[in-house]
This record gives sequence, structure tokens and C-alpha cells, in this order.
Amino acid sequence: MTLKQKLLLATTFLHLSLFSVAFIFREQLESFLVLVEVILVLSFTLFYTLIIKALQPLEYIETFSTLLKEQEFTARFSALNQPDLDRLIDQFNMMLEKLHHERLEMGEQKGVYQKLMAESPIGVVLLDYDGRLSDINPASEQLLSLKKNNLIGKNLAQLSKTQLRYLSDIAVDSHQLIEVGQGRQLKIAHYEIRDRGFNRSFYMLYELTSDIVALQKSAYEKLIRLMSHEVNNTIAITHSLLESCLTFRRQLDPESADDFENAINIVINRNASLNQFMQGYSNVVKLEKPIKTSFDLSKMLRDLGTLFYAECNNRNITINLQSEQKIFIIADANLFEQVLVNLFKNGLEAIVKDGEINITLQQDKNMTHLSIEDTGCGISAEIERQLFTPFFTSKEFGQGVGLMLVREILNLHEIPYQLVNRKDCQGVIFSLSIAH
Repeated sequence: MTLKQKLLLATTFLHLSLFSVAFIFREQLESFLVLVEVILVLSFTLFYTLIIKALQPLEYIETFSTLLKEQEFTARFSALNQPDLDRLIDQFNMMLEKLHHERLEMGEQKGVYQKLMAESPIGVVLLDYDGRLSDINPASEQLLSLKKNNLIGKNLAQLSKTQLRYLSDIAVDSHQLIEVGQGRQLKIAHYEIRDRGFNRSFYMLYELTSDIVALQKSAYEKLIRLMSHEVNNTIAITHSLLESCLTFRRQLDPESADDFENAINIVINRNASLNQFMQGYSNVVKLEKPIKTSFDLSKMLRDLGTLFYAECNNRNITINLQSEQKIFIIADANLFEQVLVNLFKNGLEAIVKDGEINITLQQDKNMTHLSIEDTGCGISAEIERQLFTPFFTSKEFGQGVGLMLVREILNLHEIPYQLVNRKDCQGVIFSLSIAH
């Protein structure tokens, strides 16, 4: 029972009781009975009217509450020419008007947000207040090879086996370059927004496109060419002067002559090492357009196995090749051999000693598949993010040229490739596929 019903019931009961008392004492009241009855009727009418008007704001509040629940913000209340009640109605109408405008603005913003999320070439990953993934746009799905329906509502820890595992390591207001396979690199930035008094994280992802990569390559090519020119000229002059210095050996006594020659030869050898060092960088920028011919890849692999046999034998490393007798591909044989030599060297350096390099070469109707697997130390998460980055190396005396050269050659051939850890994390697998 509502308050209105209770008050009306109480008023009715009170006036009925008074009518009953008046009826009981009708003889004593005589002619005043009619007057008492009129007064009671007027009293009942007045009480009823006052209760209705006094409780009318509650009815408006109930109606307003219903409108809020149904989110019907376009309705408006009419004025009743009652100052107190009209002020309340004006407040209700003002609130409904504001809610209506806010809803329109939110609708417009949501429409813009959805359009941006759908059409943006930049990937966006949005987390909720508890760090769970709340939204991901199509660009992110494509860049990370993931499906939105499998991600929503999960936190980053639950997605540790996906490409999203890198996100938790990126600090707020910073970015990292991430390697996601086939030489593709993503730049992922982490930001925070203030939403309803709480911080929410979101990530922006975009791929280093061929234009950006070409710009980077152009920059380091100019640097390498300049360095090579200056260093090679200096090396050539120095080598010539050192060779000339050796002619003075005859003017020295035998004991001093031997020491003199040994010292000069040490400098000559260091000069040659510097030349070889610069040659490694020069090889990257001197790559010409591939001259593709048909050659037997299985024979090339067997020949390289023979080439590395002595070193493998000294380290107790076995090279196992699984391949048909002859498998031909169309590529630049010289460039492709450089790729394989670098992969063999990386495998040997990763194993150090006592291990295996397993090579599998298969061919189907459309593709030739090659995988080179070693039993080395594998790749740490930190190194994995920077694979194929120009001049990055995890070796103490490395130049960061090997995988960089591999990437350049395979990209010139438009050959997709991937470098990942083995399932047991004991070694890595480098795989590529060559179209016929």
C-alpha cells in the first residue's frame, strides 16, 4: 500500500468516525446536525485535495524514475500553474534535457569511436579498469593474427601464449619494437586515460611498413657507405705504408729485424681484420636485385654440410638432412647460399658443442618448405623482440649483420620466413616457404 493510499484511508476512516459520532448524538444536535455534516463533508474534501496536492511531487518523482529506467529522455512535464510544483517540474525538465543532450553526444562520440576503431590502420587494444581486455579493433586482429571473440574479458596474463604477451612489459607512456615473425616489426605504445575517476590502459600498434623500413635502410646505407669509403681508404694507405716498412728489415740487425717484422705483421693482420669487419656491413648495402635461376637446393645443403663438417666434428655437432635427392627452386643461388651460411653459423654458435642441426626439406605442388632446427640455447623473450633489428646482436663480438642480411635477401625474394623457439625451448627453428 502506497503512502497516498494510507493517508486517504486514514482521512476516510477519521471522517466516517466523526459522521458516526454525529449520527449517534443527532437528537442532542437537532438542527445543528446538518451544519456538522456539511462541515465534515467540506473537511473531507479539503483533506482529500490537500493530500493529493501534497503527494503530487512524489507521483512526478515516480514518473521521472520510470523515465530514467526506460531511458526515455525526450519526454517533458507540463506546468500546472502551481509555483512550488512548477519549480520541481522545471528541475525535472532541465535534468531530462541535459540527459538527452548527453545521450546524443555520447551517441555521436560512440559512433565516431566505433568508426575510428573499425577504419583505423593503427591497431588499438583497450583494457578495462581491472586490466581485462575490453575492446580490440580489426587492425589489431590483423596485425596480431588474433580473433576478438577469443580475447574479450581476459587479462594479459591469460593471453601469455599470444602475441599480446608483450604488452604487459611496456611501461606507460613508452613504446617498444616487437618482432612478430617473418621479419615483421610492430611498434607498440602504452598510454593511460582517465575515465570516470579511474585509469584505463590502452595500446596502439602499427607495423613498420615497407616505406618506414626503406627510410631506415636508406639512412644506414648512407652511413655505412661513408664509413666504408673513409675506413677503406685509410686501410689501403696504412697497408701500403706497412708493406713499405718491411723493406727496412734489411737495415736492422738479425735479432731486431725479427721483432720488427713480427710487430709490423701484427699491425697488418689487425688492419686486415678491420677491413673484414667493414666488409660485413658493406655486404648488406651492396645487395643487388636477385638474378633468379633454377638450382638444386638439396645439393647446396649437402655441400654446406660438407663445408662445415670439420668444425662440426671438432665440436661433436651432427648435421642431419632429410630431403629428397633433388629439389629444385628458383632463386638467386649466390644470395640464397649466403642465407644458408648465416643460418648454419648461427646454429653452430648457439649449440657451442654436443648437439644437432636438423634440416628438413620438403616439396609439394605449390611450395618448397625448408626448416633448420638446432639444439642450442634458444631465444630469450628480450632477444626475441629485437630479432632482425638492424645491427642488433646478442653476441659479445657480433656486428648484428647476419640476420639482417638474411632478412634483406629473403625480402628481395619475397619469401616468407619465421624464427621461433622449439616447443621444449631447447634451440630454435628457422622455417621458410618458397613458391614454385
